[in-house]
Amino acid sequence: MTCIIVGCLAAAGIITYRSTRGSHRGIETVKRGQSIWVKCNNPDCGVAYQMDRRDYFEALEALSQPGEMSIPPLVCEKCGEQSVYRAVKCEKCGHLFFYTVKPGDFADRCPECGFSKIEDQRREAAKARK
Repeated sequence: MTCIIVGCLAAAGIITYRSTRGSHRGIETVKRGQSIWVKCNNPDCGVAYQMDRRDYFEALEALSQPGEMSIPPLVCEKCGEQSVYRAVKCEKCGHLFFYTVKPGDFADRCPECGFSKIEDQRREAAKARK
């Protein structure tokens, strides 16, 4: 009986090791060629531009401090201030804005037209389930 238990534990250990080895879910998995919007939060600048998604995450990783809970701003290409954050472009009206966290609402709700892609996708998924 003891041999069976030890054998099962050894098999479980081998399976766990093989399934987690090499499955890093870090920046290496982000493909190049996908652009994201970023925007300067400096009121004297406000420039918005696209950058490669992987470059964005690599820059964040370089600026992040261990244990830090907030996302650090990147350095703006135009004004040189550390004030650039990821932004979202409304698919309905084209307005570029920062994600905002409002209790009971979606973070991608456009302040100009009120459209939320997340809300729209959830509504469509709910219709498809019926």
